[in-house]
Amino acid sequence: WYNPFSQLVALLFGTALLLVSSTAADQTYECTIEKREDESVCMFRNVVYTTSMTGITFKAPNAKVQHVAFEDSTLDRIPAELLNAFPNLRSLSVPNANLSSVVIPAKLERLYASDNQISQVIVHQTRDTTTMLELILDSNRLHDISNLTRLAKLEILSLSGNRELPIDDTIELGRFKGMDGLRHLLLSDVGAHHLENEQEVSLPALELLDLSSNNLPPSYLSVKVFAPFKSLQILRLAYNQLRELDVLQLTKNNPQLKQIYLEGNEFPCKLLTLMLKHFKKEGIETPVANPNVRCLLGFDKEQGLCCMADSMTQRYAGPVTPRTPPASLATSESPAENTAVRTGAGSAELGTSAVSTTTMAAPTA
Repeated sequence: WYNPFSQLVALLFGTALLLVSSTAADQTYECTIEKREDESVCMFRNVVYTTSMTGITFKAPNAKVQHVAFEDSTLDRIPAELLNAFPNLRSLSVPNANLSSVVIPAKLERLYASDNQISQVIVHQTRDTTTMLELILDSNRLHDISNLTRLAKLEILSLSGNRELPIDDTIELGRFKGMDGLRHLLLSDVGAHHLENEQEVSLPALELLDLSSNNLPPSYLSVKVFAPFKSLQILRLAYNQLRELDVLQLTKNNPQLKQIYLEGNEFPCKLLTLMLKHFKKEGIETPVANPNVRCLLGFDKEQGLCCMADSMTQRYAGPVTPRTPPASLATSESPAENTAVRTGAGSAELGTSAVSTTTMAAPTA
């Protein structure tokens, strides 16, 4: 007697057993040792790991391996099995792996986790035991970074591209209080409209601050926020909407300043000319990453920087609010050339993109 229903049930049951068997089967990932710069890196490729998976093993060639990297892999989180297999882990690279969280274990010194979906950083280090020196978390979804202040020895922190980082469109530099070893702080392209340092928090070792490719407004940016950073050497303000900048106060407050990036803003040409002269007098470089950029109609170019022409300034100014620079900034130009005007024009440059945080020179230790 043939019963098709019974045959179907048996087939489905057999398929289920195969699936269970396949799921339960142990999966072992082995790495290959590759030379990256001056380090021997244990490289994993094509790893797939989810929180629901069990029986996963990460195999280390020996217990001395300190540097691990992933390529072409997908991981929900950093596997505990991985951390157990590499007890002496010093650096971990997991870019573009779809991570939603990362763990900073004891002894780790460097973590590279760009281009993920990270919204949580779990820190297993304290201020007294921390070993972290470099943390690269650009292009993620971070909002709460309060536990990062435990990493008191951290020297390089990149949070660029974390568009959920500002609170009420504002970056409060006081959020980094206590990170006294920080030398490079990268906050480009986070969507910030305002910048504050209400508690006048000092980052005594800070040499480079990157605020490029944000929405810092045309209205006056108070350079007072930078005053506590007495070691500041490089300030990146490129690709914002700035039309005014108190360069006299800036150079007075930050005497170690060596470079400032200004391209992609909306400074009136006459003001920009005065600013550039002042920086040159003070021995401060004003590098231009895209000197051959084509400026928008109504914008001229001054030393490779697009700036708002007089005609554009008058056309879009509306109610003009002049602000005369101090006498020490004024030169032999006419009074009109010594007046900063707030305007309402658009971006000064055509076809430009965000400046890469890795292409500009950084100060050496």
